[in-house]
Amino acid sequence: MKQTVTIEEKKGERLIAGCDKSLCESCKASFFCTSKKASFDVLNPENIPLEKGDQAIIDMPPRKTLFTVFMSLGFPLLMFVPGYIIGALISDSQGIMLLTSLLGVALGFVISALFFKANKRKYTPVIVEKKEEDN
Repeated sequence: MKQTVTIEEKKGERLIAGCDKSLCESCKASFFCTSKKASFDVLNPENIPLEKGDQAIIDMPPRKTLFTVFMSLGFPLLMFVPGYIIGALISDSQGIMLLTSLLGVALGFVISALFFKANKRKYTPVIVEKKEEDN
């Protein structure tokens, strides 16, 4: 998935980009997205000369995008099932089963967060080119 972004901040090697929030309306995941922040880190492996205010094109392959959505939302929800099973094994109480199910979901979010923290560079969008200004 390629997208045009604007470089909002440059701190040494670190680039922070922002996108037009209206572009999110066409995204299939916009229903689930609760981010009010439209700024995010981007990588510049080609060392394309960019300054604050420049526009660039970033790329995030569809496979990585889908996997990111799955790990962010799907995996924690799947952890509901093992939580429920564990609750059913230790008690017949519906309250205990609900509690262990919710703990499973919470554990899923923690595992997901740790996964992305360990693999941040692999799932960060990459700048592929500087967008030239239209005349």
